[in-house]
Amino acid sequence: MKKKNVTYLVGYDGGALSQKAMELAAEKVAERGGLLILLYVIDWSEFEVMSVEELAVRHQQQLEQLESAQTDILDPAQEKLETYDIEVETVVQVGHAGEVISAVAEEKGADQIFVGHKSGGLLAKLALGSVAYSVLQKSKVPVTVVP
Repeated sequence: MKKKNVTYLVGYDGGALSQKAMELAAEKVAERGGLLILLYVIDWSEFEVMSVEELAVRHQQQLEQLESAQTDILDPAQEKLETYDIEVETVVQVGHAGEVISAVAEEKGADQIFVGHKSGGLLAKLALGSVAYSVLQKSKVPVTVVP
């Protein structure tokens, strides 16, 4: 049976639920062949009034967070994925997680998005976490929400 190459994107934050989503997506990519994209989103609101000094500090903080996200979160995840023998790409973006995940999936031509479900207790029974819900609303491709 010939493998169909797929591109799956995982909204990844290093937590247990996003690791479950990553592992599920990796298994599927290993079966079908293709690419797994791990996306970490640094949540920064674009709509804040700031002084020039505050903007300079914020810019430096963003640079530090971008570097930290890659070395502390995505690089270890990529190491875990070596056992699957699949192609992995890591991406770090700044913005609102739901919007960024959907936009990067479209930009990269992803066939499917995988995200973890973070809500707990009664809220979990009534609604999804805000990121998962946002991705479901905005995505133009299928979304798998991993509990």
